[in-house]
Amino acid sequence: MLDFAPTGAALAAVIGELDELGASGGGAVDTLVRERALHAFLGARRKAMPKQWRHDYSALNFAGLEWSSGRARVPVLPRFTAAPTDDAGDVPALAVENAGGLVHLGSTYLAPPEIAGDRRVTLLALADARRSRREHVNAVHLHVVSPGADRFTALSTAFQNCGAYVDVPDGVAVESPLQLVWMSRPGAPGAVFPHTVIRVGAGARVTIVERHIGSTETFIAGIVEADLGPGAHLDYVAIQQTDEGARIFMHRRARCAAGASVGWHVADLGGALVRTVCGAQLAGARATAETNAFFFARGFTHIEAIVNADHDASRTESRTTVRSAAADRSRGRFSGALRFAPNATRCVASMRDDGLILSRDAYLDAAPVLAVPAHHLWASHASNVGSLDEEELFYVQTRGITRPIAERMMSLAFFEPAIARFPTDPIRDEVRTALDSRLDEIPDTFEQ
Repeated sequence: MLDFAPTGAALAAVIGELDELGASGGGAVDTLVRERALHAFLGARRKAMPKQWRHDYSALNFAGLEWSSGRARVPVLPRFTAAPTDDAGDVPALAVENAGGLVHLGSTYLAPPEIAGDRRVTLLALADARRSRREHVNAVHLHVVSPGADRFTALSTAFQNCGAYVDVPDGVAVESPLQLVWMSRPGAPGAVFPHTVIRVGAGARVTIVERHIGSTETFIAGIVEADLGPGAHLDYVAIQQTDEGARIFMHRRARCAAGASVGWHVADLGGALVRTVCGAQLAGARATAETNAFFFARGFTHIEAIVNADHDASRTESRTTVRSAAADRSRGRFSGALRFAPNATRCVASMRDDGLILSRDAYLDAAPVLAVPAHHLWASHASNVGSLDEEELFYVQTRGITRPIAERMMSLAFFEPAIARFPTDPIRDEVRTALDSRLDEIPDTFEQ
């Protein structure tokens, strides 16, 4: 364990630790790249934050965090509470039907004797994959998401300590989801910097579920990069259910070849400070990207969601649906951009965000942007922030439903346009149940 701080001395200690750990460590970034990334993080220009913002990204407190890397051999994968229980009340890891999975406790890879799942798919810890499939990993890693994309991708690159690698060969259709789980470890809060690299071959199809769960004040800054071959399809689901002490910064981006499609499906239901970025580079003709995201901020939570779609080729399509709600004294913000290359014609793109204010002291805002230097395309954006409609509440109450129950029903229904587009019935049911339980945790939102 090392005391974490975003300094040159701390990075030197991290590099020395990874050298000592060797093959048992989770490092997958070269020393020179780490040093350049830290320089970019420290040299990033400080930006003025909106006056309503609860956190200054340039002045985050890192005191008390511990950095570590490594692996532990386990006889079976651990249990976690996001999955349905069995008859004995136990919760087997990855109990939701799956085609394989990786589990990390903090930044420690929990390696079972044998990884079960679809044998056609390569599923490895990122450090292992970089040793055995270096060319494949390096073709994607830090090329889809640049270390200099923002200050947090730079920080994640400098101190990367764990990760996952998924490779689905050409033409393979994986019927059940692959699951990637990060659980916070007990004890002192950890500094976790996961990188996930995904390669989906031509005509292949796969669903991946990323989970963040736990109850400690973890700091997570991670990167997810996906490279999709011609005609490939990826559904990527991120379910974040950490407790209210966690701070999480995730940047996810896909590069889509001709005819490929990616779906980002994000449910942020925990954390004290959360910043989620989803993006797609539509590099080939007829490539498509869809983002369905929702977040529910409560207490003193601060959540920011950012969605970008870059239309670099003609006849590409993108669609973004975001639903956000804020209760108590929480803060939330959506921003997004639809960008088109000058020669990208006959593209179709839409971006919509709706926000629901559930208390007088909560705050939400939205800032969608269009950058359209091309002709012969269709693009739109819209945002709306408001409270529950009194006429609709009255209508529901005329059916014999009390006002508190009517408010709860309408709040749950508000998220449905985003949830309904998540893949598979079990995943949709899970996120609905998780959202319902979050409403239970704030009983003062709806008067009894």
